[in-house]
Amino acid sequence: MLLNMLHSYKTMLFLLIALALGAAVATFLENDFGTAFARSYVYDALWYEALLCLAALHLAWVMYASKMVLHVSRFLFHGAFIFILIGSGLSRYFGVEGVMKIRENTSVNTFFSSDKNREITLPFFVHLKDFEVERYYGSKAPSSYTSDVRIIDGNVSFDAKIYMNHTLSYKGYKFFQTFYDPDEKGTILSLSKDPGVEVTYVGYALLFLGLILNLFDKKSRFRKRIEQLKNSSFILLFLLMSHTPLFSHSEYVQTYLDEHRTKSVEVAADFGKLVVQSRMGRMKPFDTLSQEVLYKLSGKSTLYDMNPTQIALGMLSHPSLWKTLPMIQTKTPKLREFVGVSPTQKLLRFEDFFEGHRYKLEEALHKALALKPSQRGTFENDVIKVDERLSIAFMMYQGVLFKLFPVIGDENHTWVAFEQLIMKEKGEELKEVQEASVRFANALFERNYEKASLHVKTFEAFQEKHGALIMPSKTHVKVEIFYNQMKIFERLTLAYVVVSSLLLLVAFGQVFAPQIVTCKRTKPLFYGVFLLFILHTLGLVLRWYVSSHAPMSDTYESMIYIAWSCLLFCMLFMRHSLFALAGSVLMAGIFMFVAHLGNIDPEITNLVPVLKSFWLSLHVSIITASYGFFALACALGVFTLILFTCKTSERIKMAISNITAINEICLILGLSLLVIGNFLGAIWANESWGRYWGWDPKETWAYISILVYTIILHVRLMGKLYSEYLFAILSVVGFSAILMTYFGVNFYLAGMHSYATGDPLPIPTWVYVCGGVMLGLMILSYKNKQQKEQP
Repeated sequence: MLLNMLHSYKTMLFLLIALALGAAVATFLENDFGTAFARSYVYDALWYEALLCLAALHLAWVMYASKMVLHVSRFLFHGAFIFILIGSGLSRYFGVEGVMKIRENTSVNTFFSSDKNREITLPFFVHLKDFEVERYYGSKAPSSYTSDVRIIDGNVSFDAKIYMNHTLSYKGYKFFQTFYDPDEKGTILSLSKDPGVEVTYVGYALLFLGLILNLFDKKSRFRKRIEQLKNSSFILLFLLMSHTPLFSHSEYVQTYLDEHRTKSVEVAADFGKLVVQSRMGRMKPFDTLSQEVLYKLSGKSTLYDMNPTQIALGMLSHPSLWKTLPMIQTKTPKLREFVGVSPTQKLLRFEDFFEGHRYKLEEALHKALALKPSQRGTFENDVIKVDERLSIAFMMYQGVLFKLFPVIGDENHTWVAFEQLIMKEKGEELKEVQEASVRFANALFERNYEKASLHVKTFEAFQEKHGALIMPSKTHVKVEIFYNQMKIFERLTLAYVVVSSLLLLVAFGQVFAPQIVTCKRTKPLFYGVFLLFILHTLGLVLRWYVSSHAPMSDTYESMIYIAWSCLLFCMLFMRHSLFALAGSVLMAGIFMFVAHLGNIDPEITNLVPVLKSFWLSLHVSIITASYGFFALACALGVFTLILFTCKTSERIKMAISNITAINEICLILGLSLLVIGNFLGAIWANESWGRYWGWDPKETWAYISILVYTIILHVRLMGKLYSEYLFAILSVVGFSAILMTYFGVNFYLAGMHSYATGDPLPIPTWVYVCGGVMLGLMILSYKNKQQKEQP
């Protein structure tokens, strides 16, 4: 009986479900009661470790009973999990980790281990010679921090440097740079001694090798599914969009706007090429800064038929007039009524928020900030956001953000704005540019734009003379301005939405009305979608070049990368499948649309020290690529359920079987990438700060997602329980684990990877709407669920 239970696939599903549910519950326990509570009752609890061991034992028996050793790729990646579990056991029960604090010019040979709850003595001393913090130019944001240490072991001593992503190993102990004392005279190092690292890394290597070989193994489920697919076709339409609102104003204001719009183009183009220093120290063309500011203020890329740099120069030179122009974005009619304007007017004037010297939002802002995030409604959130926009607008009127001038001789390469430049003591070096800045502002105010252009050349010469060490090259500036002007991702968003809609019409039309919708040649149509893919790839490459790091370091970048990965799958595997193309373009459009809703900031920023790692780029790129496959699988699941709602016919059955095959291929690829990406993250974590896994909510939900999709892909082994209808439902419902990993953790659970404070935000209405629609579709399609496929 015991052997039968071990061999039973029902046992496998039970164990996987129990592990996933336990981890899911633990993330919410940790959020409400703390990390120690969750570790004590779930993660480190005997019952959870017993489940893991039982799962490994079950896996070993299944591998033996099914003679899996005859299938090399399958045997490798299944057996790898046993190696990894053994390695983790060695690390947990025989390894040690802790924290060491050292002040400059002192030596320490002890560290505190939280796991052992005691001080542990090292067989050698660590002496801190010096600690140094490097910052981004002109800011307080740390770029890197380094501990210059000396290891003293009897008669043996040597010097070494420890910094982020660069460790020190000695006598089995590995030291990692973690943080530093507030006065920057002491360092905080984490260290570990891991006897299971070799076994764990062997497991990782076997896992990666097995998953990759599985994609090329002719006997694998993945290859068999690809061979089952039929050719289809699709139609492509590419559209671009531009939209510029107009407002009516008084005669004087309209005259000014007309003149500024037509005559300031040249000076704005020249000024946009000047380099400016952002608050985080990034050096970029002013064209970029002006675009970021306008987007934050109004949610638009142009306004009043003017480009962002023209508007920025207008705000600087004529602030009293621009304060009367509607350009501050609001989300709620309640806030507009609160300040006394029409509820339908989405863009408000700066002066609408003031009554004399009284700030109308002051009391409402204090109340909103006093509330927990979970208690704030749309009005309170709008108040907070609008207050931020008003602060940015005020800094533009005052010229505070125009940090164009390098401070001569400054070691931190600080740049200052107009007002700070003028206030500095006069000298021969500064005199010319100080006078030019005053004349520049006067020329703009007088609308003498040709004269203003001459002073821009003086600014440019000053930058090249005193700021050349940190300025981007002229080629870099030109490329970044080109990237700004192209607006590739914004334009692709509409293209994806329109194209996917047409593709879906054709796809379903060929199933339900083949006599009307005919499309026999697919290659020209594929080339159309391929053009979208090329444009998207060009946008990613440009952003990579401009930011100097892989474009996947924040929410906006990861979403446009996921959208790209949705298309990548079809480019590689499903070039002739109409439903796959339609689904990939649809999901790409959805991710791009969400990325540009206005709540996500597209600004390019510098990386914090811990993110400067090759392993991070590899880890994030592979994981986010897997999300694209899961998103496509979700879309294909929805298409399948739609077909199930219709009266059964041979054509519909064939379409369902083809879509199911594509769906399964997507999930196999997605799960392979998700597993590889997560374990690459474990390598990065272990090499950067000495631990593979910390049960952080983001990590935990990635682990839950792996379990969820493992269950979905193995349900086919359950015989009569399996059907294409059930598989479609699971592929849709399973995507909720990805949404929780990608979005939910960020806003509902506190952790290292999270933006949340532990207080959940209100669940968006669209979540309930989508859930209701999906539930209705599942109910409607239930009547035809009898179509099955032999696993």
